[in-house]
Amino acid sequence: MCAILGAFDTSIDKFKNSLNLLSHRGDDDVNIKTFENVIFGFSHLAIENLNQKTQPFLKNGVMIVFNGEIYNYKDYADTEIEAIYRLYLKYGVEFVKKLDGMFAIAIYDKKLYLFRDIFGKKPLYFTDKYFASEIKAIISLLGYTPEINFSALAEYLSLNSSIAPNTIYQGIYKLPAGCYYDGQIHKYFDFKREKIKDISEKEAVEEVERLLKNSINKRLQSKVEIGSLLSGGIDSSLIATLMPKKIKTFSIGYDGYENYDERKYARIVAKNINSEHNEINMTKDDFFENLEKVVNVIDEPIADSAYIPAFHLAKNIPLKVVMSGEGSDELFLGYRRYEEFLEFNNAHLPNKMWLSKYLERHYEDIKEWEVFRRYFSNEPVFRGINEVFFQKQIDKILKTKGKSKGKKSGLIDVDYQRFLLFNNSFDFTYFDLKVWLGEVLLMKLDKMFMANSIEARSPFLDKELVEFVFNLPENIRGRKKSLIKKVALKHIPEVIVNRRKKGFAYPFLEWLKEENEFSYILTINQKTKLFNENYLKDIVKSGHKRYKQHIWTLYLFSRWVDKNYLQPS
Repeated sequence: MCAILGAFDTSIDKFKNSLNLLSHRGDDDVNIKTFENVIFGFSHLAIENLNQKTQPFLKNGVMIVFNGEIYNYKDYADTEIEAIYRLYLKYGVEFVKKLDGMFAIAIYDKKLYLFRDIFGKKPLYFTDKYFASEIKAIISLLGYTPEINFSALAEYLSLNSSIAPNTIYQGIYKLPAGCYYDGQIHKYFDFKREKIKDISEKEAVEEVERLLKNSINKRLQSKVEIGSLLSGGIDSSLIATLMPKKIKTFSIGYDGYENYDERKYARIVAKNINSEHNEINMTKDDFFENLEKVVNVIDEPIADSAYIPAFHLAKNIPLKVVMSGEGSDELFLGYRRYEEFLEFNNAHLPNKMWLSKYLERHYEDIKEWEVFRRYFSNEPVFRGINEVFFQKQIDKILKTKGKSKGKKSGLIDVDYQRFLLFNNSFDFTYFDLKVWLGEVLLMKLDKMFMANSIEARSPFLDKELVEFVFNLPENIRGRKKSLIKKVALKHIPEVIVNRRKKGFAYPFLEWLKEENEFSYILTINQKTKLFNENYLKDIVKSGHKRYKQHIWTLYLFSRWVDKNYLQPS
């Protein structure tokens, strides 16, 4: 795990300053190499090959640097970087298909090639002259802050984040998951439903268990101690339980807010596996202190309020590697809202067009109105499990910002159709693998934990396991995490498996309201004029009642734009 940085035609001093901005990702070993007119830099968090200074790698005119973990490197060489080199020489750009792991890779061989893992676990940003693990290093090399990309801003408002290849900055791009770049972006891998398996539920449960155990075991590959996050839910509990050695586990909670605090469930699991359990409390003061730091870390706005407790938890973990449970809800349809969207898929209602016209005449600025409008208009209802602003709301709040082909008023459409491929429940999984997981949750694991020099690994997001699930019949995969619950019942207490699912939550809105922070959104907008002021006032006025997620999305963006565009540098 590390930071990588590359540049064409820049000074060593400028490059060193930019690489230093990434030192939080690991400073066990910092190296810079130049070749021809190219500079590669590497800042290392030592997990494998602790005493070997192997990057940047330069041999026979090929220079390589990479961030991540290659779990199968020993099949090809003694070190990860040597395995990448040998495979590249043998297979060219197709080498990346041989790798099992999470990675961002840069190769210079007469021209620059960039590669990103199939889930997008490791970030990789680039321009025509630079690449980096984090945008801040690219901005440092540019010497100025680029203007806001309004297409990315619309994506952020709708989907919680800009969507690759967009970033919030004009002219800075992120490589999409499962893609490589050689001057253009090419897809080398995608999840598909190709060979639907003839399998019983019992066989599916056994295979999911086997694949999950294999995934955990390969991620235990390390020369340093590995712990596990433990929320008290099924997913993190199962992972911690299946780890073969006694481990350290880590939970976060909120004293005085029992409705949000799930540490009591984590204690049950910790006692069951005899882990060395650690509980971290977060207060309102911690929230605001960490909020400032998170805005500095994230580079571009990402509207998941869980980033702040994740950062607070990470800075209290004394390890270099932890396991985490991301991916299970998306793979096994664990979110309650998936059930609601499935009911729309299965529903039949006559006179839909009449009802569609009725809705258009009786507009309400709420998500329920929009979902029914889509259904009555024969449009795809599902557009991501955590969609915030829908298109009419984006049109209202951005009003005259940006341009979009075919739209009279110059407004910006969010392209959701590219993530809807299957016309069944696997659309939910594919969409959220690409968007909610790829752009939000996995970036939380990378950015919040690497800001504290910790690598987070997610065993549910393993290529073999995900491909197996993608090729199950819908009725065998089931709903409400039925498959993974049957696996979990073999290993963890029933009270954990069968308790009512509760999404991650904490009292951040209460804290914002107590400190009168909602008004901050209006204050910043008076300076930037980015949003429709009248609509913004409506949202802020009733935000804690009907626009909760909208409020956080706007508040986080206001914090980010204030820091990056309004405060003196």
